[in-house]
Amino acid sequence: MKKPVTATEFRSELARRAARGGGGDLTAMYERTDPARRKRRGQFFTPPHIAEFMVGYGAGARTVLDPACGLGVFLKKAAEAGARAVYGIDVDENMIDACRIDLGARRRARLRRADYILDGAPGVPKVDFLVCNPPYLGFHGFDRSAVSAVEGRCGVRLSRLTNMYALFMIRAAGSVKKGGRMAFITPSEFLYTGYGRALKRFLLENLTIESIITLDPGGAVFEGALTTSAISLLVNEKAPRGHRVAFVRASGRLRGPDGAGRGALVRRVRQDSLDPDSKWQKYYPGAAPPKLSEKLVPLSELARVKRGIATGANSFFTLSGADARRRGIGDGFLAPVISRASQARSLAVTRGDVRRMDAAGQRAYLLYFEGEPSAAVRRYLRRGQRLGVHKRYLCAHRRPWYRVERREQAPVLATVFSRNNMRFVRNDAGCLNLAAYHGIYPRFRGRDMTDALLCYLNSGLCARVQEASRREYGGGLHKFEPGDLMTLPVLPVTRLGRSAVEELARAFRRLAGSGNGRARREADEAVRRMAESL
Repeated sequence: MKKPVTATEFRSELARRAARGGGGDLTAMYERTDPARRKRRGQFFTPPHIAEFMVGYGAGARTVLDPACGLGVFLKKAAEAGARAVYGIDVDENMIDACRIDLGARRRARLRRADYILDGAPGVPKVDFLVCNPPYLGFHGFDRSAVSAVEGRCGVRLSRLTNMYALFMIRAAGSVKKGGRMAFITPSEFLYTGYGRALKRFLLENLTIESIITLDPGGAVFEGALTTSAISLLVNEKAPRGHRVAFVRASGRLRGPDGAGRGALVRRVRQDSLDPDSKWQKYYPGAAPPKLSEKLVPLSELARVKRGIATGANSFFTLSGADARRRGIGDGFLAPVISRASQARSLAVTRGDVRRMDAAGQRAYLLYFEGEPSAAVRRYLRRGQRLGVHKRYLCAHRRPWYRVERREQAPVLATVFSRNNMRFVRNDAGCLNLAAYHGIYPRFRGRDMTDALLCYLNSGLCARVQEASRREYGGGLHKFEPGDLMTLPVLPVTRLGRSAVEELARAFRRLAGSGNGRARREADEAVRRMAESL
């Protein structure tokens, strides 16, 4: 492990290099400085090969601006590519000083410390090309006056949950000549989040979207940032009639003017057909066929979805059976619970599974009761107070602090995070679930109907449909919030005939019982036939 670098040591190195006349990339050294400070400022630096591709999109530009220049990787490559003038802006004086040392010898590099969102680009004329990796700051990480400033200057209405990168993308159009180009690398969240709607609407109404490239979610681009990245290539003019946007899933090296080189999957969609209120993952290659998707209905028509119980202190509120017995806490004060995703590995959780978790010493029980605590429970609660559990955020906002959220046992459990496809689990044990699982509560009655729905939810077709609804993070991690699940398109099992429902139910039971490839193929085939028969 490399030795950390203090802020003082970094400033000293800047001074030494300035005295020598500059030169040398400082990225590796700066990335060893205080990670908390870098995270507060949203500083995650673009890898050189991605920076080279993005700068290449602006090939031939005479003037280039990076409004969040960081250590200057874009500016350096633009200057090397022949730009006559490169302009850099950043709020962090360390970034500006580092850029000045590395680029200052080039007369065409002009750097200024400023807040681009609040101050704009003082002294910078409109440029031919703007390239940027904006600060990665969520809505809680910066002053909300920045949102108001962009709303006022750009005539847009934005969610209070807007991420900082969206402000940069909207603000940037005012810094680029008409017909000039822009390249951004940002989280892909705007494709599917609520706050992304305003950004997508702005892009559609004001710019030509040439390409939106999602980078391989199996490998995080930015170390320490658990998010899937997207590169947006834009032209600062309204899209011409019939213009098609390239939605690209890139793997490996980025090639071609829009990233659609060898190994990439591409779908081109007319810009005037894009819906800013929908999740744009559906436009990428690999999404479910549109004609088939039209036959599906939102899960909200068939079921309610609730997030799992948030205790505020799982290590205190969950107990193993042995621990509960040792403390004298009776069954009347406990409820069986699935507290971790790994506790439900199959597609059905049974009472036998709970007994096996108990025998293995796992935390399979939740402190969960109405009325007054027993003497044994009171002793345990006093222990929690000595540990400060009652002062934790969620506990401190409950009355009494130890009374966790009430929930009905959900008939179906759905994993919140996954690396491949979600698992939808039948809850035969009547367990409560913590936040590792969402609870699904069908609006209909009947075991066969529930199993028919589960057959679809665990099918290959549903896996393809999920790609247009889930949230993607770095390292191949996917997430569904309850609202995402409510909009998940599903097979309308309540509209199927009795024999069809029974066939799907049998297929799910075979799948849950064996999980082998043959059972999965049979379930997929049954789902496909039922979907096509609608």
